[in-house]
Amino acid sequence: MDDSEFDQVPQIIFDGISSIERKGVPGTLIPLTNDTRAVLCGDDSTNVIIVATRFGNGRCLVFAHNGYPYMFLNIEEKNRKFVENCQRWLTRGYEAEFVSINDADTMSDIETHGKILVWDGHCTKSDIFMNELCTFLHEGGGLICGTTAWGWLQNSSGKLLADFPFARFCDYIGVKVTDNYSSCSDPIEFREDLIKFKNVYHVVRDLAHNPNNVENLAIIGSAVKELGDTLPGVPIETLQNIVMSASQEIIPNDSCPIKDKKCREQSSG
Repeated sequence: MDDSEFDQVPQIIFDGISSIERKGVPGTLIPLTNDTRAVLCGDDSTNVIIVATRFGNGRCLVFAHNGYPYMFLNIEEKNRKFVENCQRWLTRGYEAEFVSINDADTMSDIETHGKILVWDGHCTKSDIFMNELCTFLHEGGGLICGTTAWGWLQNSSGKLLADFPFARFCDYIGVKVTDNYSSCSDPIEFREDLIKFKNVYHVVRDLAHNPNNVENLAIIGSAVKELGDTLPGVPIETLQNIVMSASQEIIPNDSCPIKDKKCREQSSG
């Protein structure tokens, strides 16, 4: 699947659909690599609810609430079109059955031929299982999965996201799980303008050519906040140069708390 075909995944998923229901209070995801695409956002581009990934020959949809995978196991008529669209993209148009892996201890427990695997990420899996799941994806498999990371943290006293097996799995396939609450309507409207940034990889590349793009700067700012000082494969100096080389002020003079321009320049250094 080349980039131009991959770029069409949001339109395929939401073909004939204007919105999907909100499940509880979703979290947020960050599509990091060129092998990910934002599919659905909440109120803005930093509130990503669904991410598509390509992994080897396989395809995966990651949801920012662990209630969504059950939509594919207990299909209601109101969700049927959405489920069918997801199935069509994951299997390249071939027929396949959704099967839960929540209770499986090993991949050998699962009949994978002609199946799309469905995983509530709060059902803990071993590293061995997740490695085998990655092999399944790499060889052309399809996966639906999801998490409400803030909820997992609330129920896991003393734990960090780094301790969450599902978050580590998502890191490996290019998706960052955050502990944020999303800001989104109910139902969540599909808006192409919010997902046109695609992923952080594309945002960084675009900012190198247009460092004054406020929307992209907001996306990068949100990503840096979650990831620390740097992004995978992107030195912090690159991000600093992107922002510092802006030819016009990102914060208008009349709204900036530092009024003296010389002081503003010092504060940015």
